[in-house]
Amino acid sequence: MYRVFLSLYSVLYSLLLPLYLLVFTYRALFQDKRFSSFLQRIGKPPQIPDDTSKEHSAIRIWIHAVSVGEVKAIKPLIDALKTEHYQLLVSTVTQTGQKMASDLFGDNAQIFYLPLDWQWICRRYLMSIKPKVILIAESELWPGFIAASHSLKIPTLIVNGRISDRSFRKYKLIPFLTRSLLNQITQCCMQTQEDKRRITIIGADPSRVNRMGNLKYDYQPTQNSQQKDMIQLIRTTMKTKNDELLWVCGSTREGEEEILLDIFKTLSESSSSLKLVLAPRHPHRTQDICKLIEQHKFTYLKRSLLSNQLPSTPQILILDTIGELSYLYQLADLVFVGGSLFPTGGHNIIEAAHFGKPILFGPHMDNFKEISTSFQNSHAAIQVKSRNELLLQLQDLISNPAAREFLGHNARKVVKENQGAVNRTIKIVQKYTKREDANSD
Repeated sequence: MYRVFLSLYSVLYSLLLPLYLLVFTYRALFQDKRFSSFLQRIGKPPQIPDDTSKEHSAIRIWIHAVSVGEVKAIKPLIDALKTEHYQLLVSTVTQTGQKMASDLFGDNAQIFYLPLDWQWICRRYLMSIKPKVILIAESELWPGFIAASHSLKIPTLIVNGRISDRSFRKYKLIPFLTRSLLNQITQCCMQTQEDKRRITIIGADPSRVNRMGNLKYDYQPTQNSQQKDMIQLIRTTMKTKNDELLWVCGSTREGEEEILLDIFKTLSESSSSLKLVLAPRHPHRTQDICKLIEQHKFTYLKRSLLSNQLPSTPQILILDTIGELSYLYQLADLVFVGGSLFPTGGHNIIEAAHFGKPILFGPHMDNFKEISTSFQNSHAAIQVKSRNELLLQLQDLISNPAAREFLGHNARKVVKENQGAVNRTIKIVQKYTKREDANSD
């Protein structure tokens, strides 16, 4: 039955190829998408030379992270793996994920695009690259890719695994297919007890499922000189006086900016020292956000145009770049994490918590349910149910430095108490990366 499904899946994929070609052509012409990514996706494996600088250069680990969120999530794991004797390969699907992976791991890993999910193309990739083990971040279950790795007897591990409410409902509708797919996964390293329970219900062998914790708690916000210069430039631009407060709204989604700007207008009427940073989840929406800001008659500047030669200080900074938000949180006096005012699943609050910041988020945190609940139970973050409640909570925090410090201290404490997922995951990975010659001794 599963072989029939794979055959039908491949046929459907083939029928959708013309549509993909049209979409890619549009992106190549209007969104600066590189043609080389298309060649990689349709079956041209990247040339990956042996890393002769490493003692065990033959041990290759292929890590797949579909987009920006997954790439950032695996950073602690990559940082740990690069200290071992491995050659690291990182694939993504999206262009923004590719840029983020190149920025974060370009010096320590080969970055390329995941091929389209035809089993024969994936098999060709795998035979060319010859990974010792494959790590799939979170819950990216590609049937063709997984079937190809299984046929070549390459261990495939889910790391930092999670099963969202939406995915759980979807997988339960096709249990016979999901069970066959998960049977080809060697090990499932899940974030939470609930994720472990869910993946077992939809067909994973309980003996191959472990709760590891969330890799995001092990994130270490280290900065290079360029990032330090960026932070200093934004500090001198947005916090020119000692009494100025900076409200950072991270990973905002469509519809949220208008609400946040309305709130900012109200807050500014009683606190002229408040400044705002808007960091949209999708930077291509920047022009739409600029129009909203102009309607509210605020002064603003895009981060990409920021320089030391500004004639005046803007009220709002738009973070229209990728990969800088996690470092920018250190300048915040108040943080709102977007994707949570509307039902889009929410976004990661741990990056702001690392810096001990007072964090607020909306009612929709479905993709981070256990994390957000843990922070609330520890009085380390505030969840609001509406625009008015967000305004009232911000007004209270602006006037109460002690409350801001209390929330931030507790947030940092929650992070420390939940670290350790990287070490637990590394131990699992090491089981599948032993050299044959070592085992024969």
